[in-house]
Amino acid sequence: MPLFHSAFLQSKPSEKSPITNQIVHFIQGEIEKGHIAPGDRLPSIRMLADLYSVSHVTAASVYNKLSENGYIKSKNRSGYYVIKNPILPSCTQSSFNPDWLLQHAYEDTSPHIKAGGGWLSEQQIFTSSIQKSLKNIAQSNLIPSLMEYGDPAGLRPLRTAIRNLLERRNIHTIENSITLTHGASQALELSLRACTQPGDIVLVDDPGYCNLYLLLQNLNLRAVGVPYTKEGPDTDALLEIQHQTKARVMVTTSVLHNPTGICTSLDNIHKINEISKRTGLILIEDNIFLDLAPIRQPCLSQGNNNNVIHIGSFSKTIGPGLRVGYVIAPTAITQKILSYKMSISLTTPQINEMIVHNILKSGLYITHLSDLREQLFQNQKKVSNALKSSGLEVYNRPMGGLFIWARFAFDISPLKITQIAAENNILLAPGYLFRPNQAPSQWFRFNVTLSDKAELYTFLKNMTRIYSHT
Repeated sequence: MPLFHSAFLQSKPSEKSPITNQIVHFIQGEIEKGHIAPGDRLPSIRMLADLYSVSHVTAASVYNKLSENGYIKSKNRSGYYVIKNPILPSCTQSSFNPDWLLQHAYEDTSPHIKAGGGWLSEQQIFTSSIQKSLKNIAQSNLIPSLMEYGDPAGLRPLRTAIRNLLERRNIHTIENSITLTHGASQALELSLRACTQPGDIVLVDDPGYCNLYLLLQNLNLRAVGVPYTKEGPDTDALLEIQHQTKARVMVTTSVLHNPTGICTSLDNIHKINEISKRTGLILIEDNIFLDLAPIRQPCLSQGNNNNVIHIGSFSKTIGPGLRVGYVIAPTAITQKILSYKMSISLTTPQINEMIVHNILKSGLYITHLSDLREQLFQNQKKVSNALKSSGLEVYNRPMGGLFIWARFAFDISPLKITQIAAENNILLAPGYLFRPNQAPSQWFRFNVTLSDKAELYTFLKNMTRIYSHT
């Protein structure tokens, strides 16, 4: 039996994932790095069990998985050997689709490095203020009333607070135009139901929000992409596509765009609003990252355009588990939204809305936003530099927000990289997930609050080394 790389013998399992998976990932990594050479014979099942203090059943399971993954093969009565050219298990683009990302990212058994996730890390959640709000509610006499169904439009004091918050950004509205929702996802669904009929075409950012494509599919709506540039949606393409398709609705993100992190330029905002007014195109502005941008950042909802529906949320600033979003729309559309909301879920949880209202009323939210923006700005700089050092190109370093859009400096198979990452306990978000119909893309989305991990950068450097000359 040949000598193995010392790390193979000295590595100690962690408690972050099942022991079988840890050993499998480690050996696969050593094979990919060349520390265990093609043709090498691995330790016997008994010896492997002794090395890691596991049962013989667990050790046998490790070798079975390595065989299934195409890294080793057994020779009768001789043991297990590394395959000369490891063959990765076959996968298709449908194996890693938006539905996979949406479900796999939230599972208890999902990879512990969620570099492609779409939410704040635990460190950024506004935990202290949530605790104070819960304490205030518990000590009050409000709990019985908060357990009732409440106003279909949502807790009125919170709607007033949201109106005041938006006034600071020159977005003018009234409480009766604001409907609270179960997160921004429900706000998107209700807005689309109110503005479309099954079979309609909906214009979307390309690339854009991957969960939106699943929603459109479930509503029997067809997505047509508008190229998203470093200035925002390509307005020339938008006008041409709108004339060709006669679409009545476009969903777009103008501030800290998901996945690129771009903010639409002021010039493009004026052009998009003019196209909307001239053609009657309804703009659903999905701006859940608005509060993470500087107060002077322009957006579509600031214009005098009655065709704009504004969607916001507190998931990206307070905590994702609260599920408090809102939608602001013209009166006729608001009435449809309320009708659909009542038919789907009656009302939204008042206790969640009261938690958010208390936080906004306390005055701490504005200070929190200032601190959070600075943290994200620093994270952007740190992760951007680390990705570049790992051999990746960064599309554009955003002024803040959660995301960086980056790619390897050479053409690769995003499927292969995503699969290898998953086998190494890393969740990546390949760019084709963010394109209508999963069109090809060499880009990946990285979350700056979840990506600053040495293991991630080591993995990316290894992928650069292994595949840069293939």
